Amino acid sequence: MKKLILLLLLFFGFLYSCKEKPKDEIPVPEVSQLKARVNVVPTYQGVPMEFNQNYTTQEGYTISFTKLNIIMTKFKNNGKQLFESAVYKFEKNKRLLWEGLGDYNNFSSFSATIGVDASQNHEDPSARASDDPLFILNAGDMHWGWNTGYIFIMIEGKADTTSAQNGDVINFLYHIGNDQFTRDFSLTDIQWSKVNNDLYETNIYLDLYKVFDGASNDVDIKTERSSHTNPDQLALSEKVIDNFIDALSK
Repeated sequence: MKKLILLLLLFFGFLYSCKEKPKDEIPVPEVSQLKARVNVVPTYQGVPMEFNQNYTTQEGYTISFTKLNIIMTKFKNNGKQLFESAVYKFEKNKRLLWEGLGDYNNFSSFSATIGVDASQNHEDPSARASDDPLFILNAGDMHWGWNTGYIFIMIEGKADTTSAQNGDVINFLYHIGNDQFTRDFSLTDIQWSKVNNDLYETNIYLDLYKVFDGASNDVDIKTERSSHTNPDQLALSEKVIDNFIDALSK
């Protein structure tokens, strides 16, 4: 009897040991999300622009830049949007316009707007989310006041406009805003470069020489040295923003 019980115990023990043991749980790897980065690369006749570096205009003036700010909105392609708004400031980051989640494969071409459309331009910027580029603390000097709206582009610098180029320097500035001066532009055949497995970037080039030497209209710093987009400065503001759009390329 004892032998029978022992045999039964051994038998059932053997059956238990033969059962498939539960496998250890295999952790599911996190699926990485693609990120995209859009840069602005300011140049002057193809040479990377630096603040307080001397350049020469088509009139022979010696100029240098001290500020370059841009607001870009509605970066999209074929119904997909990469970002709603971005604020570029050369003094903060010489290249970065925007970085975030997004699949670069959807943006071999794109359209975007320089400026903020009328439906948002006059909203209270302090009521926006704190991570919104157009929130008042993020936009900073790119806003005139909630009832006036945003400054779309801001270009400032110094120039020697004398015929002798004797070092007699004047300041120039172009602060272009107001609903009528939003401008759409588009670029095609966009090239994206791999930064790492998750991040790809592309560059938008801005040739500041062309802001003054435009395809249709020139801006002469000597006689057209300033615009805050006041009513008596609308013609100059229009020339600056139109030249600015023509100065953008891939």
